Amino acid sequence: MQMLPTEQDIAKIAAAKHLLVVSDFDGTLAEFSTDPANVPVNSDAVAALTTLSTLEHTEVAILSGRHVDGLREASGFGQEFTLVGSHGAESSGAQIHLSDAQQRTLEAAGEVFEQLIQGVDGAFVEYKPFHRVLHVAKVEDRELAQQLLAKALSTEIDGLFLQPGKNIVEAAVLDINKGTWVQNRQEELGADAVMFLGDDTTDETVFAILGPADLGVKVGEGDTLAQRRVDDVPAVASLLGQVAKARKAALG
Repeated sequence: MQMLPTEQDIAKIAAAKHLLVVSDFDGTLAEFSTDPANVPVNSDAVAALTTLSTLEHTEVAILSGRHVDGLREASGFGQEFTLVGSHGAESSGAQIHLSDAQQRTLEAAGEVFEQLIQGVDGAFVEYKPFHRVLHVAKVEDRELAQQLLAKALSTEIDGLFLQPGKNIVEAAVLDINKGTWVQNRQEELGADAVMFLGDDTTDETVFAILGPADLGVKVGEGDTLAQRRVDDVPAVASLLGQVAKARKAALG
């Protein structure tokens, strides 16, 4: 089991010359809800990130699987943070456009998913600009839910990328994930350290690319490549508060 972040971890990341702080949204800054459009966002976590975003040589980004407009709507965030949706395919600053062929591939994936869930109460397909997402969290028969996820992951369509998550399978036509976005953004900024927090399996793509100077924090249970772990959203808020205080002190 990974340890909680230590005082040394916090001091080290806070002392970075140029720091990139990136957080997942659902399950990290906000609790889960049966209504995805109305999730309780932790105000202490937001306050700490806001403090960090005002400091020099410090950038804060929220990196989510939600599409960027949905992320902005659910979070209530404005211009204080860089908002990145669809696992890095779109951001508040720039957006990638799909070709006609890619769009057709995505539509085909949606059709396959819809066929899989015919007659299954609680299962549904979410249509995002860059993804088709099969959801089974509300399926009461958990064995059936797992079977649906397994079948979705076995979908074979040329040019389609499949990614499992918590009670979901996401289909995409761009080979972009959270890890590639963080890596590219770090290079663009010339940041010498990254702090990343996330709770889902899709966040493992970031933990996988972090180096010795970085701090990866897994939120909640589950196997992970992260160096450190915290229990829940309030623990995230506490950690971010400590990092904000230490970063402010380190910058003088």
